[in-house]
Amino acid sequence: MGKSNTVALSNEKDIQLRIQQLEERKEKRKNVKLLYSPIKTTKYFLYILKDTLISGIRYFQTRPFLLFFIALFASLTFIAVYVPGEHQKYMGKYSDLISDCIWWVGLGVLSSIGLGTGLHTFVLYLGPHIAKVTLAATEWNSVNFNVYGANSFIQPATAMIGGVSFWMILQKVQWAALFWGAGTAIGELPPYFVARTARLKGLKLEQEKKLKEQEKPIDEKDQQKKGLLERLSDKVPALIGNLGFFGILAFASIPNPLFDLAGITCGHFLVPFWKFFGATFIGKAVVKAHIQACFVILAFNMETLTMVISFIEDKIPFLKNKIQPILEKERQKLNSNVSANSPKSFVGLIWDCVLFLMISYFLMSIVDSSVQEYLIEKDNKKIELLKSKLEKQQQPKETKKTK
Repeated sequence: MGKSNTVALSNEKDIQLRIQQLEERKEKRKNVKLLYSPIKTTKYFLYILKDTLISGIRYFQTRPFLLFFIALFASLTFIAVYVPGEHQKYMGKYSDLISDCIWWVGLGVLSSIGLGTGLHTFVLYLGPHIAKVTLAATEWNSVNFNVYGANSFIQPATAMIGGVSFWMILQKVQWAALFWGAGTAIGELPPYFVARTARLKGLKLEQEKKLKEQEKPIDEKDQQKKGLLERLSDKVPALIGNLGFFGILAFASIPNPLFDLAGITCGHFLVPFWKFFGATFIGKAVVKAHIQACFVILAFNMETLTMVISFIEDKIPFLKNKIQPILEKERQKLNSNVSANSPKSFVGLIWDCVLFLMISYFLMSIVDSSVQEYLIEKDNKKIELLKSKLEKQQQPKETKKTK
């Protein structure tokens, strides 16, 4: 009997030590990055892609009708785009519009997806696009020019009578802003669905824990030991219940890099999908995107920009006669109708380098976060198995004590 007890004790100590080692290793997993350990990170990322592919195949195996409709839609799209016929007359009119919509929606998704690590496509793409349209419209006193395609940004033959107003420029760019905002709203859905799925899976366990906690007497010291985030999380359900649709709308309507936390919170507390997505869509696509567009139009109006540049050059003597020539070169480019195949300026090359670095950082952050989550999840599964073994070993002791 004595030997069996000592063996059980040693096993318990080994299990507890192993759990402690896994917990420490979980913290070190955050340092697994493509920059520091490229071979190891790449290997695990390939494992993730393999698991994702297998889970996707299994998902569609259980949903044959969904797979059929996706294949049907893809086949019809291929026929409509590539097969010659009378329908190509109509496709020619709307194909460019559809591709532009997909472009801006995709950029919007990239901007908001990834829990705050998304690609900042407003600064990199939409903002410069609105600025270029504003500069061209105010320089030419007209909005009668194309902004997409081979014939984009060609100076109209005549200026508009009465000049160009702020609202004319906004109408010229509002569809791009609207579709980009719609993409940002779609990009907020993954955190919502992940949190909602996790909550639905763990709802029964939480109910059991709450029942056990209600049976225990409330200790004031334990309440004081709770951190600020834990105390706030206790009040979040009531806060969301009071704010509801208009609260989510307010969070989505302002430039808020932590809106992912609102999506996670709404998913965790099972806020209805259409309430969350409807408020997010209106806030991001209708309100926030247009506020940002208005700001860029006001800032990059040719008169306002000239005034700001002259003010900066007056206040900072070092920059005098250095910023204004850059603006003059851009004005000359607009007025000379330079083709898209002409060599880029030095500023354009620098901007391309910035874009390349930002996109590379975004892709690396996706790989790093995916690998870290994969490894931490593996450690969590091992910890759960060890804890279940520990509980099984401790149960006979508890029964002996009760006897």
